[in-house]
Amino acid sequence: MSSKFVAAITSGLLLALPFLFPILFPLAWIFLISLFWLLQRERAWRQAFFFGWLTGGIANVLGFYWLDYTIRVFGGFPYGVSELIFLVFAAYGALPLALVALLVRLCGFGPLYLYPALFWVAIEFWFPLLFPWHLANSQSQFLALIQTADMVGPYGTSLLLVWLSTMLYAAISPRDRETKNYLRGAVVLSALLIGALWYGHWRLGGMEAAVTAARPLKVAAVQGNIDIRRKWGVVYLESNLKSYQELTKKVDEADLVIWPETAVEVWLPENIGRLPSEILPSLPLKTAFIFGARSFRGNPAMTHVQAFNSAFLADARGLVSGFYHKQILLAFGEYLPFAAVLSKLPGMPPLGDGFASGDGPRTLDLPNGVRAAPLVCYEDLMPALARRFVAEKGANLLVNLTNDAWFGNTAAPWQHLRLAQWRAIETRRYLVRVTNTGLTSVINAKGEIVETLPLFSPGVLTAKVALLEGETPYVRFGDWFAWAATLLALAAFAFRLVQLFKPSRSGDLDKIGDRPKGDAR
Repeated sequence: MSSKFVAAITSGLLLALPFLFPILFPLAWIFLISLFWLLQRERAWRQAFFFGWLTGGIANVLGFYWLDYTIRVFGGFPYGVSELIFLVFAAYGALPLALVALLVRLCGFGPLYLYPALFWVAIEFWFPLLFPWHLANSQSQFLALIQTADMVGPYGTSLLLVWLSTMLYAAISPRDRETKNYLRGAVVLSALLIGALWYGHWRLGGMEAAVTAARPLKVAAVQGNIDIRRKWGVVYLESNLKSYQELTKKVDEADLVIWPETAVEVWLPENIGRLPSEILPSLPLKTAFIFGARSFRGNPAMTHVQAFNSAFLADARGLVSGFYHKQILLAFGEYLPFAAVLSKLPGMPPLGDGFASGDGPRTLDLPNGVRAAPLVCYEDLMPALARRFVAEKGANLLVNLTNDAWFGNTAAPWQHLRLAQWRAIETRRYLVRVTNTGLTSVINAKGEIVETLPLFSPGVLTAKVALLEGETPYVRFGDWFAWAATLLALAAFAFRLVQLFKPSRSGDLDKIGDRPKGDAR
């Protein structure tokens, strides 16, 4: 096998491993070294794009290995077809790294060796993925480093990781290093890393004091452990519901009881005023109740009925006081893109629209001043949504209702948990994740995973959470850092294009792979 293929595969492997085994987080500091070695020996821009794509493909195949199981077992696709769908997914997910490799080949490392980090952040911010993830998520166990998320989101850590990997490559590759530029970059990067770690230690201590002073709320998160093969089965509706009701009887005292996504499997009208007695669990008198259900708007006997994946709030008597409809729907799972257009094609049967999106962030407000932000399914992976709940609605508690049973006994539920961890740090709010089969967890405002129920085990997680107020810089100002990185990346790319297409330069595209004149490496 060619050394270039070995280098690309090595980079992909080093990128994927921390997402499968978080204790290996230091591998994310070095994963680009072998890819950069390859790029500096590959003149053609087409080859640079290919090897970057190969690196990303390896990382996606390994990191999302569980998706093949989900497609085959729960999507109903046979062997061969499920693998083909999975490979298409991985090929698409590999494009960001292909673009980064191409841009580095075209533009070089730049002043302070900063260009690769800028290109990475810009593409990470803008490129649409089915399951959003950030390089920074690989550092979930390095709490001191990732506390800057309350200022810059995940993008600050992503930038530092890529910049560090670039500098380490240059350190061991004298032929690609220009001393003065390298030393300047090393000084600036070292200062930023030290500053990030100092800020992290300081913030961790400050949050401890804030949590101690905050008003507590006792929550009980119910994990029903309903097998996905029984979910939605008409003959199992009653027994599935009874499983949650029986578990809830074990709750002696709690301010809030939470059931996961679609725990109530019967359809409910969105404007339901009172829960039927056969649905309502036995609750202490002053206990509030949040649960997931499918709901609808309109008359089911008529056309134009809209369906929603929803969360409801009720009291111990069953009086419903609020609802939230999921806003960010999962393509191909909750809706079919372009269904209306596809239905008009010749020979194509009518296609349903699936679920409709909700109309904005709605908190579920308890009488005692608790404003819970319900994040349904994978909405807890979206930094902007959690931020909007806090900024626009003053949410002082994040609640994720989800059903990860689709992923089986794989790394996926753990990956989901560690990706969601960042929402707690970004907003400085407790996050209570309530799942059907696990991992039901409590994450505090420092990003620490405080308590977790085991996978595929029924149970009730009871914990006290702190109701924190105020806005972090990230909540208030949003993705200012990612925007700044994007503008700098565009400026670097534009400057390179001006150099390339000066009248004196050859129009041969293969020369685009040449190093920029005066590039400091």
